[in-house]
Amino acid sequence: MKMLKLDMDIRPSSKWMTKWINTRYHILGMLGYAVEYVKTFKSSKRGLHIYIMLKKDVDAETLNMLQFLLGDDQTRVKINQWRIKRGVKRWNKLFHKVLYRKKAKALTCYYCGNRIPVPDRWFKEG
Repeated sequence: MKMLKLDMDIRPSSKWMTKWINTRYHILGMLGYAVEYVKTFKSSKRGLHIYIMLKKDVDAETLNMLQFLLGDDQTRVKINQWRIKRGVKRWNKLFHKVLYRKKAKALTCYYCGNRIPVPDRWFKEG
């Protein structure tokens, strides 16, 4: 496998993104991996998917570790570890649309009236 897939939950400015991509080249170079190309795509309403093609194949565990080191979503990395251990062939997935999103509880701002999502733990007693 040669394709690194990274999920970024924000879209930084083009100046920041250029520096971010340059640091990925540097990190991979320091680890001994050459990059063929990098492509970015908008995902959902606010994020990016980044595809980095390496020049040489690496095993699944190494690919997942590299994705983690380059800043991939940590939950996605853990799920990918489980998929690899179970022998799932297409373990490295990026979804381009939200299939399900848990409804968050929210409070109403006293000053502006906006609804503000808050963690469930704020509503638990104890």
